[in-house]
Amino acid sequence: MKELNGRVAAITGGGSGIGRATAFVLGENGCALALADVNMDSLESVKRELKAKGIGPVTLHRCDVSNREEVERFASEVAEQHQRCDILVNNAGVTTAGRFEEEALADLEWLVGINLWGVIYGCRAFLPLLRQQPEAHIVNLSSMAGLLGLPRNAVYSMTKGAVRSFSEGLRAELRSSNIGVTMVHPGAIDTAIVTAARGSDSARLQGMQSSLLRPLIMRKPSAVANAILRGINHDRARVVVGVDAHLVDLCTRVFPSRSGGIGRLIDRFS
Repeated sequence: MKELNGRVAAITGGGSGIGRATAFVLGENGCALALADVNMDSLESVKRELKAKGIGPVTLHRCDVSNREEVERFASEVAEQHQRCDILVNNAGVTTAGRFEEEALADLEWLVGINLWGVIYGCRAFLPLLRQQPEAHIVNLSSMAGLLGLPRNAVYSMTKGAVRSFSEGLRAELRSSNIGVTMVHPGAIDTAIVTAARGSDSARLQGMQSSLLRPLIMRKPSAVANAILRGINHDRARVVVGVDAHLVDLCTRVFPSRSGGIGRLIDRFS
């Protein structure tokens, strides 16, 4: 999809982080925007920022992506207010941190509902709209944890690995259609996902936000947004973002199923 001017892009998790950055990148390339989030105050703030840049039109939608009815309502609102949808970015995501046996099941259900069911619900709800266009695209956010099961992030890794496999299968199903599918595997990105983390290790994860190494460890969300743009423009099946994510990708190719060493390293310094 080379030409984005006049397209309509629906983005979940659009109130902050990667979703916000993607809204700016797609908006600057001529897309009208439908932004969804559970936090309407954040969405209102993003809309004001976009308007200040001359980007629009922008519609805002309160949506919990773990709720099928709310996602279906989001799709209906986009159809009603924009009369079309060309691009869907399933970006909304959360994380937990801690040993699997110590994590609360309620936290894991919350995690799976947003990270996995949110993507499934989004694709099902928007596919009929996307099929109406001569050319359309789906972007599903995975993670470097979707490439390799990471210790103390076992269920998070499961959800992101499932998004990867789901996206690969969906792309294959849609190859003869008008719809492309891109999966995105970012490394450590400076977003609110860290501060909102749950689990026994969440405090240590949140400590990264105040670390002096933060600028070196965590990339800006705009790096992912620009990678998403390239993925859409060139119909790429997979986009990997960040040195850490590329190293994990290489590790999985050279030393498959060898995440045990990472676990021992974490244990040694915890």
